[in-house]
Amino acid sequence: MMNLILFIFGSCISSGLSKKFVFVNELKTYDDAQSFCRKHHNDLASIEDLTDLNDLQTAVSGITEPSAWIGLKKEGPPLWYWSLYDSEFYREGEAEYRNWRTGEPNNQGGIENCVVIDDGGQFRDTSCSSQRQFICYDGNVNVIQRYVIINQPMTWNNAQTHCRKTHTDLVSIRNLEENQQVHALVPAGVVAFIGLFKDPFRWSDNSRSSFRRWSLNEPDNSGPCVEHIFQLNAWKDQNCSTARPFICTSVLKKTQILKVKVKSSLNVNYPAIMTTLLQKIQQKLVDLGMSTDAKLVWRVQSYGAVFHTVQNKKQSALSVC
Repeated sequence: MMNLILFIFGSCISSGLSKKFVFVNELKTYDDAQSFCRKHHNDLASIEDLTDLNDLQTAVSGITEPSAWIGLKKEGPPLWYWSLYDSEFYREGEAEYRNWRTGEPNNQGGIENCVVIDDGGQFRDTSCSSQRQFICYDGNVNVIQRYVIINQPMTWNNAQTHCRKTHTDLVSIRNLEENQQVHALVPAGVVAFIGLFKDPFRWSDNSRSSFRRWSLNEPDNSGPCVEHIFQLNAWKDQNCSTARPFICTSVLKKTQILKVKVKSSLNVNYPAIMTTLLQKIQQKLVDLGMSTDAKLVWRVQSYGAVFHTVQNKKQSALSVC
């Protein structure tokens, strides 16, 4: 019997989430604002990157109020984050790479929330307000020098601002090889800031984003909640009981139908085969830039199957067994 190759057509649905920022011009405490957002939208606004920050600024364009609550609040034990917040920058486990010196971190004086690398290539925690040399990372395409040491001492926050303006960010160290490359830049007897910092703030929607946009000399322990200052496009900590307008996030579901053509001599409507195909299609689309949050499902046709056979012009009409 001839082994026939069938041209089979079907479709799958790609669905993903997109954010919309909603300004609410009602004066509420942080807790009341959070309750309102969770009831009428999704949650208080979380900002994951510069794109989100710019979208938020667009959403409040023309607003005359000076500030509004966002969904950042100091609560729970501090966690370590890298300043470079792009999750796609880190493969599995890389964001957790640490090369602590023996006895570190020790949080001496209870104020050591930032990290330096020493001339032995090891990490130490230190005060963020201390003046240090620092190392930037440059992720621009075709750049010759990925790691750049800046010899002018600055506080950690000012060093972060400088790196973001002139390069990409303070350096992240993801593995032993990168640790060695960064270590090679540190002069004898010097410690230099890197992008690792400890932060007690959490997003209301449980986002793990490490993106922060503090105003100069902030946070200054005015309170555990955070407001966005419109004129500065930056943040300030504030007492949670202060009444402020606020910004919510609405999560919008976006759906797209993808047409799929499969060449196969098998019954591709068999569940196990459809599952394997869907996994391969999803991985291919992620490789091409689709968000990993997007979900693919097969679209069942009105006749009860996903795929239908299209007759090859050189063959008789065929159907899947």
